[in-house]
Amino acid sequence: MTEKIYQYVLYTVLTVTAAFSIFLVAADNIAPFTTQASMHRNIVTIAPEASGVINHVAVENGQWVNAGDTLFTLDDQSYQLKVKQAKAELIQAEQSFQASEQQLIAAKQTLLQRQKQQRNTQAKLSRNKALYKKGLTTTQTIEDSQLNVKVAHSALLAAQADVLRIEAQLTDAENNAAIQLARTKLASAELDQRHTRIIAQTAGVVTNLQLQPGSYISQGATALLLVNEAQAWLSADFNEKGISHLKQGNTAYIAFDALPGQVFIGHVESQERAIRDSNNSGGQLVDVANDNRWIREQQKVRVRIQIEDLDANSTAQLISGARASLSMVNGSPVIDAISSTWIHLVALFRYIY
Repeated sequence: MTEKIYQYVLYTVLTVTAAFSIFLVAADNIAPFTTQASMHRNIVTIAPEASGVINHVAVENGQWVNAGDTLFTLDDQSYQLKVKQAKAELIQAEQSFQASEQQLIAAKQTLLQRQKQQRNTQAKLSRNKALYKKGLTTTQTIEDSQLNVKVAHSALLAAQADVLRIEAQLTDAENNAAIQLARTKLASAELDQRHTRIIAQTAGVVTNLQLQPGSYISQGATALLLVNEAQAWLSADFNEKGISHLKQGNTAYIAFDALPGQVFIGHVESQERAIRDSNNSGGQLVDVANDNRWIREQQKVRVRIQIEDLDANSTAQLISGARASLSMVNGSPVIDAISSTWIHLVALFRYIY
């Protein structure tokens, strides 16, 4: 009796082993399985938009921050001086504009005087011509009067040109080039000063914080990273033989290395439609890879998996980069039962390794 029991147990183990072996061999075609999956989250790179010495670090590594919270500040003394300089230049431009307005008033008064002088010289010439006809004046007087008329006309043209020149420079205060340039410079200086206070543009957890007060940091240099815990997905690489089961919306069983014994459900969100070919770079000679193996390595296809049932506790235990194993649902009750059993065994095995 005991031998029969051992025999049944042995046959059962062999049968299950053979079944799973066949399943694993055929898995790429009927229910794709992979251990090459990792979790990703949106990561925001924080870099200052101004250069300077770090004055104060307001956060700690691993701290949760909200959008608008101050992360760190830079010494802004030099930026304050630039703001003061820009304000002084704006005042100077406005004063220069006002002075030009006064010059315009004076130029218009001069123009009126030149117009009167021209009328007077023209009238005097007319009178002298009348006297000349009566023999009461000389030719020299007529020539002097004609010269005075020409001089007055030239002075009038010069006064008109001076008025036009000043009007072209002035236009109006809102469109004056010098004032607009000074205002733009002031706005830029004030913006640079505000950039000495680096704030979070989105909520997340601070990571890779290595800032120290007193250190100099350049504009655009990475200062720290914010990990958005609210959004997470899996990038999984499957053998391309199972691409027919990697369509958008297809279901997947997920077992995380960090959460042994637990199996989650996910769905294919998208599939990458191109793989970089390192042996065929554009504009260069083709680099042919020689391989003496009879069976070559299979091409991988990357898909993005959206996790459906992660609770807050599980999310807190999973870092960006957490590894996972996945098995795709086939739609056949028998194959899906085997696939589910297999992924549960993988999840339990994570207690050991």
